[in-house]
Amino acid sequence: MSTVDQGDEKDLELMFAEARRYPLLTAEQEREVDGRKWRAVKDLHELFATSTELRNYLHTFVSQCQINPPDIGRFANREQHFVLRRELAAYFTDGNQREQASEFATKFTRARSDKQRRQLTDALELPASLTVGMAVAMLRRAGGQFPDSVADAIANWERQWNPPVLALSLERDQLKTLRQSLRHYSEARDALVMHNLRLVYSIAAKYKGRGVSYLDLVQEGTLGLIRAAEKFEFEKGFRFSTYCFNWITQAVRRYVGDVGTLVRFPTHVQEQMGRLYKERAVEQARTGLEPDDETLAAKLGMDIEKTRQLLQLRNLGVSLDAPRFDDDETSLVETLPSEAFGDTEESAEQASLHRFLSHAVDKLDKSERTVVIARWGLHDGPPLSRAEVAETMGVSREWVRQLERSALKKLQKQDEMKAAWDDYHDVGNY
Repeated sequence: MSTVDQGDEKDLELMFAEARRYPLLTAEQEREVDGRKWRAVKDLHELFATSTELRNYLHTFVSQCQINPPDIGRFANREQHFVLRRELAAYFTDGNQREQASEFATKFTRARSDKQRRQLTDALELPASLTVGMAVAMLRRAGGQFPDSVADAIANWERQWNPPVLALSLERDQLKTLRQSLRHYSEARDALVMHNLRLVYSIAAKYKGRGVSYLDLVQEGTLGLIRAAEKFEFEKGFRFSTYCFNWITQAVRRYVGDVGTLVRFPTHVQEQMGRLYKERAVEQARTGLEPDDETLAAKLGMDIEKTRQLLQLRNLGVSLDAPRFDDDETSLVETLPSEAFGDTEESAEQASLHRFLSHAVDKLDKSERTVVIARWGLHDGPPLSRAEVAETMGVSREWVRQLERSALKKLQKQDEMKAAWDDYHDVGNY
């Protein structure tokens, strides 16, 4: 019996018909379209540097990143807070662009020429989506309108500024340039999206029948595609169709991992279970016999007890059509032990490593520490899913994912962390 009702089928037919109007772009066409997008961004930077009103706003904006990061408690829409943090994280006092932001705030208003101001603006390495969001915020301050989710979030944050930002008074030519640049950017970005929608439909189709509607999968995949179109740079030598594949896939997989099971286990646990059951199916097809636990563990290079625990988890709480992910690049969070779901007592070595990890994460920022402790089960409880952590912290799942990723990067740079993990691995407790 089909899980797609007549209304959904009609929507799908319309989607596919629309997508057929937009064939994949050639490499030359991608270069031309992406070139238009980045020329629009460049024109906005030029306007930021040459217009007195706009450069004053830009200076205030960057300064607020340093002294007044957005407070989630003052956002009625938590998703807007996430969007803003995603765009601005690099410019906060703990971000990788903090020095550039600090230098900008100090030197920008003192610069004697538009060239110097432009150089300082370029040094910020503003993402295209943030550049456009600020431009739209400036346009709205001048009485104009333009749709943009980043600008919506900025408008919410602006209410927290002290002193409050005032309306902008732009000359007619400046307003015209601002509108034109925004329109050229949107047209180029949307062209990249529309000509690759069929890729979204194809990737989403691979995850059908896993407790998530196909239309929802398409929606999530499209959001990943839009983000890819915003970040894509043809000059780096990639085809957009190749570049956006991972963005779409990751968006779809995260969504399936969060909502596609009867019981929500951490995504990395779901992926391990998916690998396990896929290997079992492959081995059964090859031999005609269902492989035993020892064979599966050997095939995947996995500890036998961990293999049995994952099989039990799958049988207890995950639907039969739950995601079966292909093997992915292993991250630190997937390889470090987080097996509080077992019934057996931890070994002395495991307990020792647990204490060491607890000490290591103390060096992280407060938000990163909270996420890592919850995700790895370092709070004397089971590891929590991103959705559970997000609900506890009052933020989005995507923001939890970004905090987790940031924490892992910092932990990977700790020499003592590397040495401890090597010792643990060598004694066979992986």
